[in-house]
Amino acid sequence: MSEKNLEENKKAKDKIEAEMPRKIVGQLLNRKLDGIKKVLTFFIFFYPFLFTPLIFSQASDNATLSLTVTVAARYKIEVSNSVISFTRSSWSGQTQAIPANEGPFSLSIKMTSNYGSKVNVWLVANSDLKDLTTGYTIPIGSISWTAQGLGFYSGQLSKISPALVAGLSGSGIFNGTLSFAFADDPMNFAPGSYQATVTILVAGI
Repeated sequence: MSEKNLEENKKAKDKIEAEMPRKIVGQLLNRKLDGIKKVLTFFIFFYPFLFTPLIFSQASDNATLSLTVTVAARYKIEVSNSVISFTRSSWSGQTQAIPANEGPFSLSIKMTSNYGSKVNVWLVANSDLKDLTTGYTIPIGSISWTAQGLGFYSGQLSKISPALVAGLSGSGIFNGTLSFAFADDPMNFAPGSYQATVTILVAGI
C-alpha cells in the first residue's frame, strides 16, 4: 500500500473516531430523555389515581335514631250532670212515669280502641233505692230510660246485673241522650227520700 493510501485510511479512521463519541452521546441522551419522558408520562397519567383514595376515603360518622310511638287504648266519659232526681208532686192513685227533674241526660263516650273492637257501656246499680232515715226501699227497676243516639239503647236499671246502655265500635266520640223516668206506685211506695248510686262502666277497651 502506498504512502498516499495509508494517509487516506488514517484520516478516515480519525474522522470515524472523532464522530463516534458524538453519536454515542447523542444516542445515550436520546435514551435518557426518552426515559425521562416515560417517567414523566407515568406520573402525569397516574397522578390523579395516586391521590384519589385521599379524596374518597375520608372517614364517615353516621348514627341511627330509633323511634317508638305507643298509643294506648283509652276512653273518657262525659255527662251533663251527676245527679238525677224525681219528685212526686201529686197523688193520683195510679202508677205513673215521672220524668227526671233535670230533663234529658247527655252521655258522651270519647275513646280510642283497636280497629273492629266492640265496646259496651253499662249502668251498674249498687242497690235498690233506699230511704236512709226510715230504711224503706223502692226497687231500682222502677227507674228506666229511653235512649237516643247511634249505638245507645233504652233499658231499665237492675241491682242483679248491669244494664246495657250502649254498644260502640272503633274509635271516636259517641253521644247519646237518656231520658230517665221513675215508675211511681203510690199504693206501695211510702213517702220519703230514696237514694242509690249508679256507675257508668265501659267494658271491652
